[in-house]
Amino acid sequence: MASKKRQGKKNSGAGNPAKAAQRGRSVHKIQAELSVDALRGQYVAWVAAQVPAFSPADAAQAAEIQLDVIRTIGGEYAETARSSNLFDLDPELFGQALADFLVNLPDNVAPEPIFSTWLDFFSFAEDTSLWQGGAENLEEVREMLEDALDGFAEGDAEICALLRATPLFDAVKNFAVAIGDGIATNDFTDSASSSRAQVFEAMGIDAQSVEADAPAPLRFNYIWNAAMMSVVTTTETSIVRDEEAFAEFLDGEQADSAQLLFEMAVACVQAHLNPTMDSSLRDEAHYLVVRNLLVTASTGRDGDLEGLRRNVGAKIYDSVLPEATEAMASLAGFGLLQRDGETYSIDERLVPVVSAGISEVEAFFEEAV
Repeated sequence: MASKKRQGKKNSGAGNPAKAAQRGRSVHKIQAELSVDALRGQYVAWVAAQVPAFSPADAAQAAEIQLDVIRTIGGEYAETARSSNLFDLDPELFGQALADFLVNLPDNVAPEPIFSTWLDFFSFAEDTSLWQGGAENLEEVREMLEDALDGFAEGDAEICALLRATPLFDAVKNFAVAIGDGIATNDFTDSASSSRAQVFEAMGIDAQSVEADAPAPLRFNYIWNAAMMSVVTTTETSIVRDEEAFAEFLDGEQADSAQLLFEMAVACVQAHLNPTMDSSLRDEAHYLVVRNLLVTASTGRDGDLEGLRRNVGAKIYDSVLPEATEAMASLAGFGLLQRDGETYSIDERLVPVVSAGISEVEAFFEEAV
């Protein structure tokens, strides 16, 4: 919120570009952001014309989302280029600003919509005669964005093929198929128990070995977490399959399918790092040991397990090490690690999956402090 201006000092407010620049925001960045804000009405009308099926509210919402992206990256570009004119871009500096933004993009945010947003914005600029730069510059930035989209499309297709070839995909798919029209969570009749037993069997778990009052087997936790982050959801009384997500999960090579499969794999890694989703010292020790082993698998360099043993305490460390070793074997069994005897490695294409899983659990423990 802008601070109140003192009487007699008209240029002391937060909205003054000169003062804001002193606080770290350049005049160019502020002017670029203001110029984007001024386009909102015109851009909403353009979006509505492109998609006649949109209601006025839909068009306004879509325009707002896209202009927020333009405003953010455009502001960074303006600061780098020392120019607030987003209709006469320097392609090289624009590419630099875009790359800097993408580097800091969270793992769970797909970059493709950002490229599409800028392509739409340049079409808007051309259609409304707002583009002031040369035709060659416009063509160059468009080609840059289209090439990036093509590259990510190839990457999406590759990650889809890679993850659909894993035993984890089969386990989650079998679980989603087995729940059928849904499994009641508050029904304990013989019929409901039979349905739950079928679900266990579909997950590769011997239903006869599962005691009613005992904690769920770890394999169930791993698959459950992966399914919940991709194709399964819950209501107050049941577990149900998300049909739209499941269709994308089974077939498709675009960003939506890749994102679902990525989330499935990340959630499985999370569950191996912290199967109880609790924040006790023992749970954190388990996470730290598994993380250390995963880093070793990724880099090929042995971690300082002895140092970790001293830090977490010998008794706790010794109790979680066998479980951590089993977690690594399980991840290999699900196809997320490669195993050669007692040596593990990670397919470089799956390193982002493992890194995202570690980051999520690390954040969990930080927030639990």
